[in-house]
Amino acid sequence: MKKIFRYPLCLMYLLLFAGLYPLSAQWNNDPLQNLAIADTSGEQVLPKIQPTSDGGCYISWFDSRSGNYDVYLQRLNSLGEIQWDPKGLLISNHPQQSWLVDYDLAVDPDDNALLVFADIRNGGSSDLDIFAYKIAPDGSFLWGPDGIGLSDVSSSDFEAAPKVTATPGGLVAAVWPKLGDSDRAALQLLSADGQKLWGEFGITIQGTGDQSIGSPDLVPAGGDSVIAFWKNSTGPFWAPVTKLYTQKFAPDGSAAWNPGGLLIYDLGHIPGFVDPQIYPDGHGGAFYTWEDRPSLSDFNIGVGHVSAGGSLIFPLNGVTVSANITQLHLNPALSYLPQSDEVFVFWTEENINQNQYGIYGQKFSATGERLWSDNGKELIALGGNQISFIRSAITAGAVYVGYFQSSAPNAFDNAVKALQVDPDGTLLWGPLELSSASLGNKGRLGMMTNTEGRAFLTWSDDRHDSGDIYAQNVNPDGTLGNPPNAITGTMPPESFELLQNYPNPFNPETVIRYQLSVVSEVRLTVYNALGQKVETLVNETQSPGTYTLHWDGTALPAGLYFYEMSAGNDRATRKMILLK
Repeated sequence: MKKIFRYPLCLMYLLLFAGLYPLSAQWNNDPLQNLAIADTSGEQVLPKIQPTSDGGCYISWFDSRSGNYDVYLQRLNSLGEIQWDPKGLLISNHPQQSWLVDYDLAVDPDDNALLVFADIRNGGSSDLDIFAYKIAPDGSFLWGPDGIGLSDVSSSDFEAAPKVTATPGGLVAAVWPKLGDSDRAALQLLSADGQKLWGEFGITIQGTGDQSIGSPDLVPAGGDSVIAFWKNSTGPFWAPVTKLYTQKFAPDGSAAWNPGGLLIYDLGHIPGFVDPQIYPDGHGGAFYTWEDRPSLSDFNIGVGHVSAGGSLIFPLNGVTVSANITQLHLNPALSYLPQSDEVFVFWTEENINQNQYGIYGQKFSATGERLWSDNGKELIALGGNQISFIRSAITAGAVYVGYFQSSAPNAFDNAVKALQVDPDGTLLWGPLELSSASLGNKGRLGMMTNTEGRAFLTWSDDRHDSGDIYAQNVNPDGTLGNPPNAITGTMPPESFELLQNYPNPFNPETVIRYQLSVVSEVRLTVYNALGQKVETLVNETQSPGTYTLHWDGTALPAGLYFYEMSAGNDRATRKMILLK
């Protein structure tokens, strides 16, 4: 029911006065400012963002300040305070061709950051090899300063764009393409201490005859199993005939479904430059999205769903997001709420000439029925300002949608915007500007929600030079910056104080913060509106410092609750409202 994260007062003073971490930097409420993650010489590009269990996040990027495209990582707490060196933590400065080759970032159950990327440290102008790194929350390199090599260095295969995920048991799985005499994919499973569990060079996914395997990806599937997903194509890259396959792999590397993979799409109309996506369904299965483009006037989005046992919950070739054949539907983003089995897909809607842009959404039932009309729900009407990089992220009772939008037709700039809808598709707030288009062009938007239900977004940004990394939060109520009562590292606690929970009202989780100035016997208790005790959250001696507690009201009825805290002779009580 609860998680407590403690920040002793002595440690806060040490970090503050030693100048190691710029605790004064935090989420900004001004869309003309934003939070600078990497603002230095050279080009900082291709940011990735992933949440941590304490309400914060990791952000990674490629960085050319040295003249090479190095890999950097930064950690933020929930308030947007940078936790490591303000210039970022250098992960790798091994020789790299460019930032154009994609990479991946994930977080394991212990809040370790997992990075997989390709570089040419082993030599060869085109012989990219894959490496995996595991970074602890304190910035230490758990798999050594040079990570773990996953590729067969004796092979000349071109290996790039790896994907990574962590299982609930702390194992790490990676998948990547191997392009050579034949186009294949490789998978590897690593133990928590970095031992290769599927042989020295992993498991190979290979087609037959002239089939090419491409765009592999994977997600956790319950226990220590993973589900992989890939394109199987024939014909030239510019006009491929593509099918989509998926496979569940047990911890011992055995295939759990059809030996050659489970076919989920066979219409053949997916362009070579489009990467389908996979998402865990929270029950050991997976969702899938792809773009089906049979002609220049027929772009639609398919959605698939496979159960943990390998059954097609949605039919072969999936269900489409819209029945409207007079407009184009592309660039999907899917969010799923496992507690209610609600599936939401958002996409860019365009006219046939592709010079008008909007945002539409669709909600599906558990069986794949379209619930927001056959044509979907219009969130942003078609207009001349270009929309791109649609992202969605779910929280209790709502879905965030983030995106880029230009200031005018054909303008070479982008604003970062967001909106929020409830499960019925009703607009709760927005569109809201998070970063102004007047600051210039932006690229590679990423978005996540944290344990407090706040959305964090990051992007590359050329407001000062050829590229920097910036980030911005948005709160459940549509405000930017931190809540008024947020405790920041710049203001060490001076007295006992119990802060208002956030969010409030909430469903089903909320965050309670308090601070102590002296060692105290602390008791924190939740009561219902009748004064009956619901739960004791804290009952122990605690040191001076700032404390954050996550409380889950899933098992309780909606209504008014009180949380009361005593510390020594001091006592304080606050109200909170649980919505259902």
